[in-house]
Amino acid sequence: MKLILSRLVQSVLALLIISALAFALLAAVGGDALTALRNDPRISEQTIEELRRVYGLDQPITARYARWLMDAARGRLSYSFYYQAPVGSIIWPRLLNTAALAAAALLIAWPVAFALGVLAARRPGSRVDYFCSGIILVTSSTPRLVLALVTLSLIARTTLFKTGGAVSDLSAGGWLLRLLPPALVLSVPLVALYLAQTRTAIGAALNQEFVRVACAKGLPERVVLVRHALRAALNPLITIFGYSLGGMMSGSVVVERVFDWPGLGHLSVVALRSRDASLLMGVVLVVGALVLAANLLADLLLLLNDPRLRARQPPSSTAR
Repeated sequence: MKLILSRLVQSVLALLIISALAFALLAAVGGDALTALRNDPRISEQTIEELRRVYGLDQPITARYARWLMDAARGRLSYSFYYQAPVGSIIWPRLLNTAALAAAALLIAWPVAFALGVLAARRPGSRVDYFCSGIILVTSSTPRLVLALVTLSLIARTTLFKTGGAVSDLSAGGWLLRLLPPALVLSVPLVALYLAQTRTAIGAALNQEFVRVACAKGLPERVVLVRHALRAALNPLITIFGYSLGGMMSGSVVVERVFDWPGLGHLSVVALRSRDASLLMGVVLVVGALVLAANLLADLLLLLNDPRLRARQPPSSTAR
C-alpha cells in the first residue's frame, strides 16, 4: 500500500511538471488559436483582441496555466477552438483508437520476441542466435517513418487493406484490416527491444545456480525453463514493458499520421498546427497519465513476481 501511495504522489508531481513544461513551451512558440484569424480580411483586429479577452488569452501565462490546472483538477479539459467542442469528447474516442493500436502492436511483438529470444538463449552462438542479432540490428536502426512509408507503398498495391476514412464507419473485419498495417509498423521496434531483453534475461537465468541444480535433478528442459528460468527472467521484461509505453506513444505520432489513424498522436499534430493549447494540453495530460499508469502497473507486477521485493517493503500500520 505504501508503494502505491508513494507512486501516486510521484505521478501527480510528474504530471504537474509535465503540464507546466508543455504549457510554457507552447507559449514560447508564439501565437494562439486566434492567430489564423488575422489572415481573414473580414475580421478586424479589434474583434480578435476582444475574442482574446473573452477567452482569457490576453492574460499572463501563469494566470492561464492556473486556470487550466484548476479546470483539469475538476475533470474539465476546457474547450477546443479548432473542433469547437469540449476537449474530453474529442480525446476519448481517439484514446480508444490509440489504445487498440498499442495493444495490437504488443500482441504482435511479444510472442515473436519471446519465442525467438528463448530459442537464442537456449543455443548461444547458433544460427538462431545470429539470426536474432540481425533482427535486433535491423529493426532497432530502421526509423518508424521509413517502415511506415514502405508498408504504405506495399499495401497501396492491394485492395485488401485500407487507409483513410472514418474508422467508425467500418465493419469489424474492415476495422481490423485498417488497424493491422500501423500495428505492424509500431511493433517492429518493440520486437527489437523485447527480443534483446528476452535473450539476455533468459540466458542469464539459465546460468544461475538454482537452474543448474534443477537440471542436475533430471527435470525436463521444458519444466526448468517455464518454472524456474522464466520467472527469474521476468523482472527486466516487466520493467521494459512499463517504460516501452512512452516510446510507443511517441512513435504513434508518426505512424498514425502516415496511415491516417485517428488516435492521440494524430490529434496532437492537429492541435499543435492549430495552436489549440487546450486540446494539446489535454493530449499531454492523458498521455502522461497513461505512461505513469503503465510504470505503476509494472511496479505492481514486479512485486507479484519477485518475493524478494515484497520482503523489502516495510510492514503496514495495520499489520503492526
